Amino acid sequence: MKWMAAVIVFLFCLVGIEIYRNMELVKTSYTLQKLQSTRKNLEKENGHLKQKLSSSLSLRSLESRARGDLGLGSPQEMRFIREDLLHRESKSIPFPFRIWKGIKEMFSSEELADVEQGKFW
Repeated sequence: MKWMAAVIVFLFCLVGIEIYRNMELVKTSYTLQKLQSTRKNLEKENGHLKQKLSSSLSLRSLESRARGDLGLGSPQEMRFIREDLLHRESKSIPFPFRIWKGIKEMFSSEELADVEQGKFW
């Protein structure tokens, strides 16, 4: 009789373990289905966002937004002075005269008049 009770307890343990494994398997499959559904939704949303991004980066939409929302217009004509022309002009002047020109620019006209008249101090 003791053996029979031990066998019955052993069988109940085996059945309990098998039931637990099956419950975990069902729980895992539900979690997997949920994750797959979430993945499909995210892939659809990603495709939609890529399409929206590519359409918003088109030149026509950027131009219409710039003109309408931001109030920008077409660029106007601008004139630029090339820096190398300015340097070329200053290099054509001999070195001592360039120094004198720089000194003239540093002092005001009154101070310069005093220096030219010999009034240093």
